[in-house]
Amino acid sequence: MTETAAAGHLSAGAPQAFFSQEWAQLEDALDQARSRIMVRCQHTLARVVFDALVQSRRAGVAVQLALPDTALNRHSAIAWERLSAIGGQIAWLPSPTAATADLPFPPLVVLLDDALVFTGKLGTGFCPADDAAAVPGLVCWGDADFVRQTRQVVDEEAGWLAHSAAPAGDESAARSVQLRQDGGVVQQAWLARVLQNHALATQAEIAETQRQMALFDHAQEQALGPLMRDYLRCKAQYLHHLALQDQAAREEARAAQQRWDDYASAQAAPEEEAGPVDLDADALDQLKQLYRKLAMQCHPDRVADTDQDRAAQLFQSLQSSYRRGDMAALFALQESVARAGFQLPRADPPPQDADAAAQSQAADAASQGAHARLRALRSALVQRQNALETLRTSATWRTLSSQPNWSLWFAQQQQHLQSELQRFESALQAGAPGPVAQPAPQDSAAPAVSHV
Repeated sequence: MTETAAAGHLSAGAPQAFFSQEWAQLEDALDQARSRIMVRCQHTLARVVFDALVQSRRAGVAVQLALPDTALNRHSAIAWERLSAIGGQIAWLPSPTAATADLPFPPLVVLLDDALVFTGKLGTGFCPADDAAAVPGLVCWGDADFVRQTRQVVDEEAGWLAHSAAPAGDESAARSVQLRQDGGVVQQAWLARVLQNHALATQAEIAETQRQMALFDHAQEQALGPLMRDYLRCKAQYLHHLALQDQAAREEARAAQQRWDDYASAQAAPEEEAGPVDLDADALDQLKQLYRKLAMQCHPDRVADTDQDRAAQLFQSLQSSYRRGDMAALFALQESVARAGFQLPRADPPPQDADAAAQSQAADAASQGAHARLRALRSALVQRQNALETLRTSATWRTLSSQPNWSLWFAQQQQHLQSELQRFESALQAGAPGPVAQPAPQDSAAPAVSHV
């Protein structure tokens, strides 16, 4: 594959994923396109993308846009005419049939200069409402084979390829089977790769989120551990005494005691892994690239059935090593994966010597199997998306992602905890605890404990 200016700072090999500021990444790539931009929309086109296409076309870049022939899209006819008037190509995709309605097309597919493919969505504020539940993130892929496959699928669907004239007369059954194999099966195989790409990207984002949470937890324990233990223990004691006099406070006292017990148990348990390493930008980028490469090679979903148990072991080690930021362990895993020599799963080819009826039956069976595989891949992707969402809504992630200066935040929490601890201790020493001067911090304000 020839390198082009569109590749920019993005790698033409390893995939890259963006789960925030997706539009900024795509906009930068669109600005660097020099020869061709091909876009396929599953539902509606965000206005920012349309404006970028108009700007690129005015700069001399060939622009091809394929979008569904719906009333909502046709309502914007003036906009499409604006693009067509300056030489842009627009293809109206037919409504999905019963056989294609459940195919998991990403909301947006962008092919740049036959060098890079973006699939996914643009995120909140840019993604149309009907794409809100689609595949997570925006994944950029520069693999030459995937680029070629994407071009073929979009070209075929939009009708941009010049097809040879069909033979005179009705097509035979064998010809119909061949068309299904060249069209539907190719499209299904491409969609399977899209889902795999997004599943691996989401898994990598989960690993990165867990790595940051582990790093935050470690830094938090170093800065606040002893003080946090004293605070939680004293708060539980205070509320216990208060509950002896006020029945309404008993439930709060039980909750405080349970929080203290959980925290004490977690701190007393031996660590299964070494503490995470805080990496600089260059080392972290190298770690991420190596992780993505190994994840593609040893993920259980990407190897033959006979290799899945060994792949699962290596993939688990990969996750653990990434969370620790252990580059040496990843290099060791790279050697282990190379020695394992995992094979890719292979589909059984249709029989070549069978008659047309047998070939048609085999093609239908293959199509049904492909649909079942797509449903399984989509289900696995949804599970990963839910797992990522769970992490991103945790108290630890909300805190660390909203505090760019952890040291400053820890210092503020330390001061707050010391003040509250003194109030609880004073109330306990008085013998008959009453209300403290200020309420104790809520759980969301106090340092959150998470275990990855």
